[in-house]
Amino acid sequence: MEILLQVLIGFFPAVIGFLAARFLARTRLFLRYGFLRALLAPYSRVQIISPSIEVAEFAFAKDGRRLTSRGPKNVLFMPMAEARAIAQLIDLLRKVNRKATIELVAAGSQDPRMPTFSIGGPSVNSYSGGILGAGFPDFRIEYPEAARARWGGMTFEAQYNAADELIRDHGFIFVTRTSRHAPCIVLCGVFAFGSAMAVETLAAAGRKSPLAALFRSGEKGFVAVEGRVIGLDTVDVTVEVCRVLPAV
Repeated sequence: MEILLQVLIGFFPAVIGFLAARFLARTRLFLRYGFLRALLAPYSRVQIISPSIEVAEFAFAKDGRRLTSRGPKNVLFMPMAEARAIAQLIDLLRKVNRKATIELVAAGSQDPRMPTFSIGGPSVNSYSGGILGAGFPDFRIEYPEAARARWGGMTFEAQYNAADELIRDHGFIFVTRTSRHAPCIVLCGVFAFGSAMAVETLAAAGRKSPLAALFRSGEKGFVAVEGRVIGLDTVDVTVEVCRVLPAV
């Protein structure tokens, strides 16, 4: 009995310490991502609009033979970097609100009453194209004719190496509202790595960052980031521009 009592006495502080550590971690998350919590608090559901590329057929190897296949129309393809960006965004939204329902939808199936995160630019996501065309008409991505985007007299040029590999990309975050006045965030890039950089920047934002201040303002906004690409990884991502835009 005395041994059991000693075990319980030793166990009790450990439990208290564990609970205190979890409470502290949750408090830090609450403070860090308070700008996102405030934006999404009135809603129980959030939608992510995924990019997609039309692939009529694709080649694959089987038993030493090269075959082609046609998949069902609702089996969509997307750039790997943007798929990674969606996974990181879902993880971020779970941290912000563990009870929220997160829905992944294709362009054309969105609900304007829900907070919306649209991944990918106009070439892979028609919803993003519509939002940018209507709300940010001065912005344009010149892909595939050129590897750059332009906005407000600024040029955001992607870079290649001698092996024709992308080594630097630019990402963009557009903050606006849907037609039903729900929050709408477009995260895209010159190429797909830029979309990943945009989501990475959102996830890395602290409560005192310019990005957090932009979200708290409740106004339209534009953010541009840049970073290096090494293989399939993005590194050294930094914010180039973060501006509140006048309402039109």
